[in-house]
Amino acid sequence: MPKAIHFGAGNIGRGFIGPLLVDSGYHVTFADVNESLIDSLNAHDHYTVHILSQRSSTTEVTDFSGVVSTSPDLLDEFPTVDLITTSVGAQILPKIAPTIAKGLKRLYQERPDALVDIIACENGVGASEILRKEVGKHFKKDASPAEIEFFDKRVGFANCSVDRIVPPFDPTKAVNGNGEKRRKPKGHELDVGVEDFYEWVVDQDALKTDHNIHGMKLARDLLAYVERKLFTLNTAHATIAYLGWLKGYETVNEAIEDKQIYDIAKGAVAESGRALLKKHTIFSKDEHERYINTILDRRLKNPSVQDEIKRVCRAPKRKLGRNDRLVGPAMMDYEYGVGKPTNLAKSIAAAIWYSDKDDEDAVAIRDMVGEGGVEKVLREVSGLKKGTKKADQLVDHVVKAYGDLRSELDTSTKLNGHAN
Repeated sequence: MPKAIHFGAGNIGRGFIGPLLVDSGYHVTFADVNESLIDSLNAHDHYTVHILSQRSSTTEVTDFSGVVSTSPDLLDEFPTVDLITTSVGAQILPKIAPTIAKGLKRLYQERPDALVDIIACENGVGASEILRKEVGKHFKKDASPAEIEFFDKRVGFANCSVDRIVPPFDPTKAVNGNGEKRRKPKGHELDVGVEDFYEWVVDQDALKTDHNIHGMKLARDLLAYVERKLFTLNTAHATIAYLGWLKGYETVNEAIEDKQIYDIAKGAVAESGRALLKKHTIFSKDEHERYINTILDRRLKNPSVQDEIKRVCRAPKRKLGRNDRLVGPAMMDYEYGVGKPTNLAKSIAAAIWYSDKDDEDAVAIRDMVGEGGVEKVLREVSGLKKGTKKADQLVDHVVKAYGDLRSELDTSTKLNGHAN
């Protein structure tokens, strides 16, 4: 039986990547810092993935084990590994890199002819390449020429695009396809709820071997898929969440039923789409419109997916990054000369309005607005350099949108309650 180590035993690991690997015949060893979660994995021989859709169904996951990622026991798993995957968050990749480097040295010592692939299943562009640089830095320190050759030629780091909504899930509060609580909920703490849609696209040219994983799509134009997902699903998701927060909604599927929010979100992804189609010609206009409609009219409206606004809004600094889901497509519109990103500017403005005393990013952003206005946030958080024509255009556009949101939104108790 082939073996995979998956870093991150959270909802994405247990509900998306792990089940696909198990379904493809792999034994999956989950590695995580959460000791109680690892204890629970090792105490059970199965858990259930609940498909959250009109026709709700379940899938039982077996053939897994767990190990604490800071334990020396994890290194004992590497000599027999065929595939390493992650879902820890892109910002955590540098923290797990030393462990992976040590593990690969153990693999080299016992199987110097082994081929192993590493796939970082994280949001954003080039996560596996980032991990390769971090792991390589540790692996090659004091390494022999033979070890360096092993790392360079026999270890693959394949970038990928991952797309599946996996919200926080409590099986005792699960809802059916009509958004109503199920009469007889059951399950245990390892159970996870996922939407029925998923997409996992991997750079086939970076893989060292064929893993034959069910549900994995291999592609050569990976950046196109990564940006399509980031600048469509993530753009819509964030837009709906930040506007939904401003108007007092609790979940994404509630907020998207607000016509005003829906129209802005649809406008935002239409604006990102026109630049995407110009940059990535592998997608047709009709194909992309179907992709947008699936996201807005099926996935994000799914009443069975109770995705909390607060979860989607968290970490606004990252989401306001220069190449992330809001500023990235807005700048791409200017760069490709396809029009003014009017709705994307509203999305960015809504993200800057977001306030949560428990979110360090949100607190910092509100403080920055108080100190130097919206422009300070866009210059320092979003990296829009002053004196750069396209960046200055977007800054002016967002500053105006930020002020106009007060009067444009029909009802906004939370927004009007802010001093800034």
